[in-house]
Amino acid sequence: MMMFRRSIWVFIIVFLVCTVSNRGMAQASGWVAPAWADTLQNPLKGDAAATEAGKAIFSTICFVCHGNEGKGDGINAASLERKPANLTSAAVQRQSDGALFWKISKGNPPMLSFEQSLSETQRWQVINYVRKLGRAARATAGVGREVAAKGPARGADARGAAATPVVKTAASVPAAKAPPPLPPSPFAGITDGEQLFKSLCTSCHRIGQGVLIGPDLLNVRQRHPDEWLLKWIRSSQSMVKAGDTTAVRLFEQYNRQIMLDHQYLSDAQILAILDYIDETGQALAAASQAPANGQSPSQAAAYSQSFKALYQLVSGLSIIMLLIALNVLGISLLAYVWIRY
Repeated sequence: MMMFRRSIWVFIIVFLVCTVSNRGMAQASGWVAPAWADTLQNPLKGDAAATEAGKAIFSTICFVCHGNEGKGDGINAASLERKPANLTSAAVQRQSDGALFWKISKGNPPMLSFEQSLSETQRWQVINYVRKLGRAARATAGVGREVAAKGPARGADARGAAATPVVKTAASVPAAKAPPPLPPSPFAGITDGEQLFKSLCTSCHRIGQGVLIGPDLLNVRQRHPDEWLLKWIRSSQSMVKAGDTTAVRLFEQYNRQIMLDHQYLSDAQILAILDYIDETGQALAAASQAPANGQSPSQAAAYSQSFKALYQLVSGLSIIMLLIALNVLGISLLAYVWIRY
């Protein structure tokens, strides 16, 4: 009996140790959402229209790091210290919709928080599209396994070519592996500053509407010269690491949020974005100075002059009425004194 009880206690202790260590390993090896996030229900699950809306958001914001197919091979991936997640992987796809919603909302640098820049509906839409990417990747992998299972054609070796003896020579020794080339820029040839701004900047920045994640860009050219802005937009972290005082100050001021690199943009494209910011700022300034009733400037000036003339007339009449009142009062007093005495 004593041995049985001891065995039970040993089993319980081993179970607890394994549970705690596994939990610790899970937290150390990856980014884990809190347990309560799993209780969040996706209100748009299975909604095809929501999935298409998620694709539009993904293709505007997320693809820059995660790639068009969500495999973590976006144009910005090479410049990040931590490789973006492969959203089609089993490690991501087995997480609940609620966990993914929490991660999109909170962010984990260099991934940004989208709690402020995307509505709850938009975040659920993105999750729908991430699920679609996962299904597409699994379907592609299934086709690949089916082809591999058939094996090489008769008379061919395992590489699919006719079996021939291989003679190694110095020339056949492979050279050092070169780094993979950067994917082509999805914005090549686009010179419309508004289109570039809305595709690349609106998830973090506003113009004249206050801070979102990064600073309000209204009058940004009055705060920084173009030469500095070109470097900053291309690689803000390179400037921070080099000790640029302005770059370091901005990095600290905005909670050490990492601004993504835009190495793939040309000088002309960045300047087009800055021109669009200037034009938007000028339009906002003009709108703030326009009369609320929609009058033209000439009408507003005429109205102002008319109002001023009316004000002067009323003021003059008021003074005349006051003098008359004083005269009447004086005459009344004289009459009273005359009658009294």
